[in-house]
Amino acid sequence: MKNRKMNVFDIFKTIGRVLAYALLIGLIIICSFFAFYIAENIYAKVTKTKPFISLYVIVSPSMVPTINVHDVIIDVGVNNDNDLKVNDIVTFYSNVINTGGYTITHRINEIKNDNNEVRYYTKGDNNKSVDVGFTTIENIVGKVKLIIPKIGKMQSVLSSKWGWILIILIPTLGILLSDIFKLVSLFRIKNELIEIPDLSNMIKREEIETNKSIRVLVEKAEKLNKDKEEDNEEGESIK
Repeated sequence: MKNRKMNVFDIFKTIGRVLAYALLIGLIIICSFFAFYIAENIYAKVTKTKPFISLYVIVSPSMVPTINVHDVIIDVGVNNDNDLKVNDIVTFYSNVINTGGYTITHRINEIKNDNNEVRYYTKGDNNKSVDVGFTTIENIVGKVKLIIPKIGKMQSVLSSKWGWILIILIPTLGILLSDIFKLVSLFRIKNELIEIPDLSNMIKREEIETNKSIRVLVEKAEKLNKDKEEDNEEGESIK
């Protein structure tokens, strides 16, 4: 029964270790990506060029069901008209609609060449009509390459008070659980050490038990001799 408990504990310990390493590797990859993303976007602003990678959280249902609210999109920058075609989903700044400086992510519905200028007419998949006006390559930030469903909800959670508490609480709980597992391991090892017999004490105990047996035999022999002597004295007195 004890071996079974130890095996279960070791299994949980191994699983926890694997999960910890997987989480660590995942965090390293995510941190590396965001470090590259931030550095690359700073470089783009300084040089006034388009960033190679852009991330956006969708807040409008205009592209449902292709892109839903709270989905995160990853765009790759485009600088050439040849890189775009009809049905591509692009993120762009509108020079007709006042969006307050925010970008729009819609599908290219039509491409026209007017006066040697390539114009892109866009439409949201969930919209009934084509967008007002058009956009050009200069106003297109990038083409959508990846859609990550619902991960944008994390942004709203992390931006809240409870979100920051979770950020602090989860790592703290992880460290606490790790310490608890270490303490349990130490107690288990301690108990195993206590159960190991002390050979020197065993030898001493055996010697004591042996001496006790000898002493008992000696006492019995002395008593027998004493009884025999008393019997002899009584026999002489009778004579």
